[in-house]
Amino acid sequence: MAGKPAQPNDNGARKDFMEPEDYFMAAAVLSARRSRDPSTQVGACIVNQDKKVVAVGYNKMPNGCEDHMPWSRSKGEDAAAAVWANGGDLTVATAAKVAAAAAETKLDTKYIYVCHAVLNAIMDKNSADVKGCSIYVTLFPSNECAKLIIEAVISVSRYERSRLSL
Repeated sequence: MAGKPAQPNDNGARKDFMEPEDYFMAAAVLSARRSRDPSTQVGACIVNQDKKVVAVGYNKMPNGCEDHMPWSRSKGEDAAAAVWANGGDLTVATAAKVAAAAAETKLDTKYIYVCHAVLNAIMDKNSADVKGCSIYVTLFPSNECAKLIIEAVISVSRYERSRLSL
């Protein structure tokens, strides 16, 4: 018989299996793929103390709304991103232009319509209690999502990447 002989405590179980934390984050990543947002796909997975998935969510338009809503980012946000890409030289005049562009296009952006992944997951929990659960999110939660996590008494929050990496 070829191969390495079994060690006394080796029961032959696989050693290259996926750890639960990796599995739950992978579920959040897979959920994010359901998002139709062309620029930011976010997923969330809520897990109870028994390591069972309670709910998953992704960023999407509210139920009953069509996905042809405006998915674009604001002109102000695009202008701000361009400033930071060019070394972050933000003058008072440039800041005023960015703010004006953001104000004029607010209704033409996704931000006032889209439901974040954390909100979607908490609302999707059916009858399950999320108190004491853990949540795995592909992007650091927004301030509104952080408030939802606290209000839902979700005890552990893990995220894959920060908003600064966008």
